[in-house]
Amino acid sequence: MNMLIAFLARAFLLAALGYLLICLYVFIRQRAMLYHPQAVSEREMTRMAQEAGMSRWLDKGGKPLGWMTRDGTDENPVVIFQGNAGNALDRLSLIGSLRAAGSRGRIYVADYPGYGSAPGSPTQRSLTGTAERALDAMPGRAIVVGESLGTGVAAQGATSRPNKVQGIILIAPFESMVSAAAHHYPWLPVRLLLLDRFDSAAALKLFPHPVAIIVADDDDTTPPDGARRLFAALTGPKKLWDVKNAGHNDAASNLPDSEWRDIWKFVVPLYEVNQ
Repeated sequence: MNMLIAFLARAFLLAALGYLLICLYVFIRQRAMLYHPQAVSEREMTRMAQEAGMSRWLDKGGKPLGWMTRDGTDENPVVIFQGNAGNALDRLSLIGSLRAAGSRGRIYVADYPGYGSAPGSPTQRSLTGTAERALDAMPGRAIVVGESLGTGVAAQGATSRPNKVQGIILIAPFESMVSAAAHHYPWLPVRLLLLDRFDSAAALKLFPHPVAIIVADDDDTTPPDGARRLFAALTGPKKLWDVKNAGHNDAASNLPDSEWRDIWKFVVPLYEVNQ
């Protein structure tokens, strides 16, 4: 009996040590696990931008912020914060949706540190700094669009610069990175381990301007329940669009133009559809 107890105690200690080592590994490697940037040369990014009808977007000091459409006015400008993978020029289909919605202003797409040809490394602090610089450079109060990871970036930036924002569109958002990570790794103490928490619910709870939330009903990356908890936490003007039979990457493209127009009229209340 004593030998069995000793064996079980050693097995328990080894299992506990193994679990702690896994937690340590995840803690050390978490940003490599969280962010999935694609590095692309400036020359290649410029070629891609030219083919898409985009130009380099610079701040007043001449430092690159991202990319902007060549068409559009300074009225109701839009700034897009991309999802996790690839680079800023990979999700330009959103521009078509926004134009169909009624956007006539210039559309800007922000570069994240470490993505595309942008220097640096992605962290919550560096991405929030990117959002703040982008909003500071807007020619007027902007409509902020975030997709997936970009919803967390949009929430942090808009909360920091509320006077530069007139409305927010969040596509496949999460309540917080902690809740999203806990969904995927329920066996890990993510609340203790996570450095970049992107708590969008806390950031936007008292946000005074319209927030439109687009939920993909079959989203297995940022679960719909998290998006709905985010929506429930908001106390300002808000509306939710539930896209049936859409996965994480399909929410925007599966939304009909008529509903995009409804979203636009909600986040830009003075907008009138041009007949």
